[in-house]
Amino acid sequence: MMTDAELIDRHLSGDRAALGEILDRFEAPLLRFARALTGSDDLAQDAVQETFLKLVREGGKMREVRALLPWLLHVGRNCCLDQRRREVRMERKHEESVRGAALVASAPADEAVIHAETRDRVREAVERLPEPQRAVVKLKMWEGLTYREIADRLGMTLTNVSYHLGRAVASLSGVLKGVEAVH
Repeated sequence: MMTDAELIDRHLSGDRAALGEILDRFEAPLLRFARALTGSDDLAQDAVQETFLKLVREGGKMREVRALLPWLLHVGRNCCLDQRRREVRMERKHEESVRGAALVASAPADEAVIHAETRDRVREAVERLPEPQRAVVKLKMWEGLTYREIADRLGMTLTNVSYHLGRAVASLSGVLKGVEAVH
């Protein structure tokens, strides 16, 4: 069995078999570590995939590394933290969207005409979204499902749900800013 240093040297020289050996040797422990950090199989798999992509893309940074597992765990931990930060940002954006939609839904009767018009514009904008985004928005905003429930229903990872919701919120932001400006 090759040492970590030999694997790194072979990987850096372009040996694909060395990369395969690294994956075989370290994927399982890295996956267990990521699962412990994220509490989710999907997020853990995404983090491990991102970690190995960084190994491939940023391999040159490994010239001084002689022990792979500590390096992979460090990069994997950072990938897990980055995912969590993305999720928190997406949740915040979603909450802002929901607040905007709630303002429309809870408007006083004298503003009902304006808000009905705005609500219709928001619904029309949602209907114009590409299918994955539209489905995620409807399940989150109108059915109140969690990211996990949406992922299970649509057969997506949590990262995909977060991505599609973020893209949808960005697309709808002009409409929602118009809604908030009325209040």
